Amino acid sequence: MIQNFQVEKHIRNCLMVGVYANQLIINEKLELTSSEFVICLRNPITLETWYWRLEWFEDTSGQDTLIIHEQETPEPLHYTTEPIISNDYFILNSRFSFNDNTINQVIGYGYKDTNHDILSSLVFEFENSYLLVNTGPVIEMNYVKVKPNIQRDIIFTLN
Repeated sequence: MIQNFQVEKHIRNCLMVGVYANQLIINEKLELTSSEFVICLRNPITLETWYWRLEWFEDTSGQDTLIIHEQETPEPLHYTTEPIISNDYFILNSRFSFNDNTINQVIGYGYKDTNHDILSSLVFEFENSYLLVNTGPVIEMNYVKVKPNIQRDIIFTLN
């Protein structure tokens, strides 16, 4: 089975610190648009921080595929380190964050065939809200209060 995501860290009860992009467009409906996002995640107990870089591509059949890279730095964003206080990264790009940011679970949706799991959407579930991520000619994120109804196969669930 070929997969376009590799996520190894436990995510339940972790915090979504922020959503970053080099060129971030946000409208009044809290719809975020960019060609590539970096999500900063933090375990509130261990204080470990890591990042999910979200990219996409269109395959030869025209199917848009979402790619997740789990990484230790916020690359390809512009950032600098703070070595004296915390060794954290200061990210010098556009950022979106919200108060309801404790993750209950993440569900990946897409399409399955005999050789591939094609990831096309993610839903981050928080206590009172959701962040829907869809791929297309750009990646779109929607911050909503009602659970999205996705009409695709569940590819994975992270608790």
